[in-house]
Amino acid sequence: MPIGILCLLLGYAIYTKNRTKSKKVIISAFVFLYAFSNPLIINELLLWWEVPPTSILSVKKHDIGIILTGGTINEEKLPQENTFLGKSADRIAQAIELYKRGKIKKILISGGEISVLGKSPKKEIEEIAKYLIISGVIQENILLEAHSQNTRENAENCSKILKKHFKNQSYLLITSGYHLRRASACFEKVGVQVDTFGANYLSHGRNYYWYNILPKEDYFAHSQLIFREIIGYCTYKAMGWI
Repeated sequence: MPIGILCLLLGYAIYTKNRTKSKKVIISAFVFLYAFSNPLIINELLLWWEVPPTSILSVKKHDIGIILTGGTINEEKLPQENTFLGKSADRIAQAIELYKRGKIKKILISGGEISVLGKSPKKEIEEIAKYLIISGVIQENILLEAHSQNTRENAENCSKILKKHFKNQSYLLITSGYHLRRASACFEKVGVQVDTFGANYLSHGRNYYWYNILPKEDYFAHSQLIFREIIGYCTYKAMGWI
């Protein structure tokens, strides 16, 4: 990951006793930091990787819309009765619009909880369902799959539900634009044909303004996300999961 590589470079620069090597490594670290926080470079990388957005007007009607969880809700924020949206909440917003436009009839939310330092006071899947209901989605049209802890399991567990209860129907997969490649490939691997609809896009149109050569911290964060996704895609490919 970019931040890990940067730390290794700086750590080596401190550790080595060779002043010439140390200077070269420090310069390399600055070049690396600049490149991976540069809006022009990172935006081009995002445009290359993200699946392009689809016009909502061109989307045909589907029986099931599938939302993949992951950062859509701020689960740790209290009070518990409040619903706080997360950085990937656009997945929810797009699903609501698709539902209200009649593009999807039901919404299947897929995602479980990964407990690291104890359980979160809220569950993302339940908070999404609550937000959908508040936004006008009928409760009977909301389905929950609460056992998946990664994208591969999203596809496997959703396929069991879809093949059992909604066989031979049409499905629309809704997730972040940078996640669509891996997610749709996982669904295809388990024999579920899905159309895709992107959300939470990090890229923007090409703007060649002079200030876009200046480094920005949010683009360094974007580089972290996109590198993780590319590594994840390559790992899934190597494991035969896509």
